[in-house]
Amino acid sequence: MDRRTVGLAAGVVGVAAIATAVGLRLGGRRVRTRERPDIDPLLEPPTGLTHHEVPTSDGAILHVVEAGRGRPLVLLHGVTLQWWTWNPLFHLLSDRFRVIAWDMRGHGRSTTGHDGVTLDAIGRDLAEVLDHLNATDAIVMGHSMGGMALGRYAVDHRKHCLEHTSGLVFLATAATELTPHRVTPYLGAGAGALAGIAARSDLPVEHLWRPGDVSASLVRIAFGKNPSGVAIEAVRQMIVEVPAATSIEAGRSILAHDLTDSLARYEGPALVIVGANDHLTAPRLARRLAALIPQAELVELPDVGHQVMQEAPRRLAQLIETFAATARAAHPRPATSPA
Repeated sequence: MDRRTVGLAAGVVGVAAIATAVGLRLGGRRVRTRERPDIDPLLEPPTGLTHHEVPTSDGAILHVVEAGRGRPLVLLHGVTLQWWTWNPLFHLLSDRFRVIAWDMRGHGRSTTGHDGVTLDAIGRDLAEVLDHLNATDAIVMGHSMGGMALGRYAVDHRKHCLEHTSGLVFLATAATELTPHRVTPYLGAGAGALAGIAARSDLPVEHLWRPGDVSASLVRIAFGKNPSGVAIEAVRQMIVEVPAATSIEAGRSILAHDLTDSLARYEGPALVIVGANDHLTAPRLARRLAALIPQAELVELPDVGHQVMQEAPRRLAQLIETFAATARAAHPRPATSPA
């Protein structure tokens, strides 16, 4: 290859890199400035919170937050997020539920423990949090990786699940089939693309994750139609704070996740919710998950992406209330369900 050809090739690569960066910045600028008066107030920090530090059997300390009184509503977030991704539900439901959320091990203010960031460990964490807070008759909802851990809890801690919960909600998650190209967005909503841009521009990835148009454009992948700029920034901030080791361990566990042959053992009621525009855990994965659970109901939300709680919080709250009202009657007696 002569110098002229090499020069032309390098020029094409350079132009492509510039075009990518310019496109990301333009798209990011639009989404960063988008206001959603119907949603933005719900993204603000809730008040009246009680904070707990819950020790686990493998030495982790879990940062748990709760507000309200009544029937427990327990919330598990996904990888790279933190408890406050659930802010909208604290605002909307803590007047009639005891809303409980925590930082998944290795995230936020929670430590990792000896067993690392695995679905098995997180499923056990759920059992230990319910015990520590004396929470029974709970509705438990897991988002994304939190939903995968919820499935592990239902299978690995079957008797405990039947004794402490009256219904499970699987939100934007899957029972299996996550391939590497789907896992990558989990671990940074386009971190690979940012790394490529960083390499071409001689800038560290950390620089590109700063608040700005490029990072906003990449976080946008987790959302459906018309996301709030405030929600985009919240997710960016959570992603930045996740240690690389946590993302690596979580990614390995997600790739090994498969409850195809075991999730049918869960005998209680379940609600499976997915956004029709979810590009991370596609609706087909939600349909398959729902088909595995005998008492599952499936709901697909138009125009909504992966971050359902930040995109359609009122609709989600309504679905939870309706499900909670019917789940107690549909729940089997624990004595008939051996561990």
